[in-house]
Amino acid sequence: MQTFCCATERRNTSDIKLEAVDVQTYHDLASTPPLERAITVGVFDGVHRGHRVLLSRLMGEARARNLAATVITFSNHPHSVLNPPAPPLLTTIDERLDLLGELGVDEVVTLTFTQELSRMTAEVFCQEILVSKLGCKLLVVGDDFALGYRREGTASKLTQLGEEMGFEVVTVPSATFAGIRVSSSEIRQMLLEGEVEKANEFLGKPYRLKGVVQKGLGRGQRLGFPTINLKVPQEKLLPRFGVYAGKVFVMGETWDAATYIGQRLTFGETEVAVEAHLLGFNGSVPQGTTATLELLAFVRSDQKFESVEALTAQMNHDVEVVKERIKGIAQSN
Repeated sequence: MQTFCCATERRNTSDIKLEAVDVQTYHDLASTPPLERAITVGVFDGVHRGHRVLLSRLMGEARARNLAATVITFSNHPHSVLNPPAPPLLTTIDERLDLLGELGVDEVVTLTFTQELSRMTAEVFCQEILVSKLGCKLLVVGDDFALGYRREGTASKLTQLGEEMGFEVVTVPSATFAGIRVSSSEIRQMLLEGEVEKANEFLGKPYRLKGVVQKGLGRGQRLGFPTINLKVPQEKLLPRFGVYAGKVFVMGETWDAATYIGQRLTFGETEVAVEAHLLGFNGSVPQGTTATLELLAFVRSDQKFESVEALTAQMNHDVEVVKERIKGIAQSN
């Protein structure tokens, strides 16, 4: 499990950083400078443990050969074109760029996945994009990777094309964790089932929801549990509805938090809310402030209560459970 220092009801601004590491990003092929590159291609949703194994190999091979370590990813999920609707994302494109920068890749090229691109053969993709426009000398792929029309560009096919076009192909075995192949789809399912601790293990980091603080109804304040209400991108995956133990990073500070994701069933609402009660926080967070929620443990499912009094009693209990869960996670790391 990832090392994670925390203490209940305590500000902490030194041990956990959420500062983005800028990575050179190109949003079109025409703007890329002429360089010799080591390249990998993929969605990299979540930038999970499996991705990190491949990216580590990419960077190692690039350094050894004096090449730029370059990631080609997509601003939209390919399924939005090939098999709509696209699955909800573990990481938005901006979150993905931040994570790739943290890992230390040299460049990221973001492409829009289009019908035209989906019909491009592996040979054309390699020749026109990888070689002609990006100066590819090395292509690093997973052993189950395929690109091009109808996924014809398997690792063996790409190796053959590389021999013809002047680039080498390195194949990286799929990563497993606890005997299970690490994949974005597997992690999505874990989160939808509320298995956030397991998902975090596969991600290699806690699952995060980043958004903008918006005005709420003030109901939590009246109940004695003031919250910040977060608007998250529509394409972002929301895990199983319920209460979570976690962290909130906001205004340069870190707070333990009880986070609620759900429809406020007790009040007959249908719109999904994402809100967090910051433990020990007595200030205010202005609307429009960016905040990041980090989910560490699932506490309970969303449910409808017979009265506001019953809800308040449960919320008191939830906060105590959240404190214990966070304390337990800190002690186990």
